[in-house]
Amino acid sequence: MKNKVLFILCSLVFTGCQITDQKTHQQQEICKTLSEGYLKTQNQQTYEFWKLEQIPNQTEQNTLKLIYKKPNENGLVLTGLLLPTVELECTLKQQHIVVSVAQPTGKNLQVLEVILPKPTNDTPRNPDLVARSETQ
Repeated sequence: MKNKVLFILCSLVFTGCQITDQKTHQQQEICKTLSEGYLKTQNQQTYEFWKLEQIPNQTEQNTLKLIYKKPNENGLVLTGLLLPTVELECTLKQQHIVVSVAQPTGKNLQVLEVILPKPTNDTPRNPDLVARSETQ
């Protein structure tokens, strides 16, 4: 009896611990990849991902704030130290992604823009392009 109660309790607790839905997780991964690519092009690949924050908006866009910090001489990123920091914002609106760098003046400088193709529900017209699996 105790095992059943413990199992049910653990199931309820772990069910509530689901991190994010798939769409949010995809946006986070896309934004992290684009941000890290930008840092590499700027020769700042020593910066390490520190924190991700969701910025609340009233519009139809989702904005994430990604914070990267440069590790200290021991290779550690510690909370209390004033380490060099790069703050990037990644905004997704429908099929449009914009990555911006936060400037000391408070304005953001757009550094990358990606326009994704619209998803289609069409089936391929060429039957040779369809993957097939046959069993014998």
